[in-house]
Amino acid sequence: MTDTKTLVAPANTDLGHADEVIQSIYKQVFGNRHLMELDVNQSLEALFMNGDLTVQGFVTALAQSETYRKLFLEPSSPYRFVELNFKHLLGRAPHDQAELMAHVRLMNDQGYDAEIASYTYSDEYLQVFGVDQVPHNRSTQTVSGGRTINFPRAAAVDAGYAGFDGAVKGSKLLNSLSTGSSPDIIDRKSVGNANALRITWTSGRQIGANRRAVQKSVVSQTSMSATIQSILKQGGRISSISKA
Repeated sequence: MTDTKTLVAPANTDLGHADEVIQSIYKQVFGNRHLMELDVNQSLEALFMNGDLTVQGFVTALAQSETYRKLFLEPSSPYRFVELNFKHLLGRAPHDQAELMAHVRLMNDQGYDAEIASYTYSDEYLQVFGVDQVPHNRSTQTVSGGRTINFPRAAAVDAGYAGFDGAVKGSKLLNSLSTGSSPDIIDRKSVGNANALRITWTSGRQIGANRRAVQKSVVSQTSMSATIQSILKQGGRISSISKA
């Protein structure tokens, strides 16, 4: 399950928790990138701690900063940059090619800051995160109106626990979005169960006296869609999908 972070009190009245929220914001916005001291924005942190910035405002300011531009816009294609914006700011992958291209055009027509604000001040952002919750990866969770193809697309842009999003320069989803196909999220040859995926899910009903409410299914990528559909038909909710 995703460990969400929400500012539940003014930052200057709960310094320890506020610092934890700040670190979570940096980790999410910068795609798990370890930042150098010069890249940490102490003036924004001070505004946040003083109550002059909400979490939403802090996220927006960091994503509009020169550091974010340097790490993710300058070395990347426009398509890859938009993919990362969706991941960092809305916690999901683009739904389709039309959504991806709309943001590429927005950035070309209205500029960098408008592209960032189109996520953080969107209705979707406010409905999902509000103004005080740190954005987080929600693509591997069951969401209303979601599609099973969103799960492998989310996994395709996942850099892994120790990775960071700046390591890959080109778009990883463009072919999948343009063709409607599932991206290949297993990129290594191996034997046994090494190519398997682990789906963690919560049962919507009693499944036996000796079964835990939280279940795990280990499947290949080719059978992942059918497995997810079966879980959803049982009333279950997907918590996460990861490599087994």
